[in-house]
Formats: sequence, structure tokens, C-alpha cells
Amino acid sequence: MTGGAGFLGSHVVDALLARGDDVMVVDDLSTGDRANVDRHADFAVADVADLSALQRGIGSRRIDAVVHCAAKTKVVESMTKKALYERVIVGGTRNVVQTSRRLGASIFVNISTGGAIYGETPACADETVPVDPQSNYGRFKATAEKLVESSDLRAVTLRLANIYGPRQRTDLEGGVIAIFIGCWKRGEPITLFGDGSYERDYVYIADVVESVLGALSGTHAGVYNIGTGVATSVNDLVSALAAVLGPPLGIVRAPARPGEVLRGCVDPAKAAHEGLWRPKTGLADGLRRTAAAEGVLLS
Repeated sequence: MTGGAGFLGSHVVDALLARGDDVMVVDDLSTGDRANVDRHADFAVADVADLSALQRGIGSRRIDAVVHCAAKTKVVESMTKKALYERVIVGGTRNVVQTSRRLGASIFVNISTGGAIYGETPACADETVPVDPQSNYGRFKATAEKLVESSDLRAVTLRLANIYGPRQRTDLEGGVIAIFIGCWKRGEPITLFGDGSYERDYVYIADVVESVLGALSGTHAGVYNIGTGVATSVNDLVSALAAVLGPPLGIVRAPARPGEVLRGCVDPAKAAHEGLWRPKTGLADGLRRTAAAEGVLLS
């Protein structure tokens, strides 16, 4: 497991340990937190973009399966730090694929992105929609997908919608629900950019973990969207949170952010049709569970 100290990665580690797997985590802790990782998992601090460090960290142990979560994920930052993002996303993926083959892995689950890959999606994008990445982050993720696809491993790429849930950081892009719940918790006003009409597909963390387990356990290969197929505006998200937590202290309006995708949504029908996965958690229930885990919802 690469990136196993991060938001998604650490939840996947918990699920793998719960079903009795031996888990090896590699993370450079640049954005992950060692405290997120269960003590029963082996842990190595290493940068996936440094092949020798990666291989030293893992050692000579045999690996049956790999879940590759490690990446840089800030879309805006990727435009000013192109070399860093290419090094970690493209170079790191190449190194992890190479190492996985050397250590005998038979399945490689690659965590990718729906929003940054497809761009604007007036209709929720299925996997046949041509990728149209507008950022360096999206472009490098698309390149990483090709690297994984061209390996001789059974490879599954999961293109994720906007994940949310307990343990998500509030200072990384895509974590608007975590940011808003943090404001509620601290009794601070929330900030809305533009008119609040931007739409995103929000998928609950536990459901995403189930998609990873499904990819590991089945015989599937190829690219699958992991989302709800429902686009929710920021305005509607605030209303849904208010229904759970009561009204926010206030709303601060800020200018629209340049280059913001107006509507990002993925169609998960392929994953359901082929028996890999289907979403289970509605937005209201997911928000309630997230708020309760963060100590905001007390009843």
C-alpha cells in the first residue's frame, strides 16, 4: 500500500487488516500522518519517486497485491510545481509498478481521479468519454493510468469522484466537506466561492474502500469510475449540512476561482454492471456519519 498514511489509504489499511491481511505501508509523510496507520501494519517512510528508497523500504518481502494511493493532489499547485507533480505521479507510479513486478504482485489497484481526468461533464462521464485533463495533475494522472495499463499485471484503475468522510484533512483541494464541517465545529462562518453553483459528485469514504476491496478480490481489469452519479451544488451541500448540523454561523462570499470546473460527475454504471462495486451511502447519511466521527454531531 503506497500513500497508506493518507485519508483514503489509511481507511483501506484498516479494512485490509480487519479481514486478516498482512499489510505493508509505504508513505513519505509529506501529507499523510503516521498516527492514521494502525500499529499492526508494517510501515516504511519512503518517497515512491525515489526507486532505491522505495525498494529499501519494502525490502525483499513477497507482495501479493498493491494498492497505489501515493500522489500529489493539489490541482492549482500542480500548475506551478509541474516538475514535482510529474516526478511523484508519473515517476512514482513507474517505480511502484516496477517494484510490484519484481516482488511478485499479481494485482495492481491504481487510484486515479474522475474530476481532473474528464474536465467538464455536463452529463456524468462514463469510462468511454475521452479524457480532457485541464491541469498538470490531471495530465500526469492520465499518463500514470497508461503506465499501469501497459504493465503485465492484472491492473484496475479506479477513477474516484470527490471523496469525503472521517479523517480527511481540511487543507487539501477536494476536501470541501471536511473544510465546512471544520467551520461548523469551530463556530466559524463558511466561505463560498462564486455563486455556489459549482457541482461535484461526493462519494463516502467507506464506499470507496469497498471498491478497492472489490478490485483486489475479483477478476476485473481496466478502468472503473467510482462515484454516485449525482452532481450536488455547493449551495445544496450547505443546505444538506445545515439539515444535519443546523445553520452555519455565517456565509462569506468570495470571488470565483479561475479555472474551476463547473460540473464534475462520474457515472458508476460500469462498475455496477460488471459486479465490481456500487455506491451504498447517500449524501445525508454520509454527512451525518462524518460529522459524528469528527465530534460535531452530538446526538
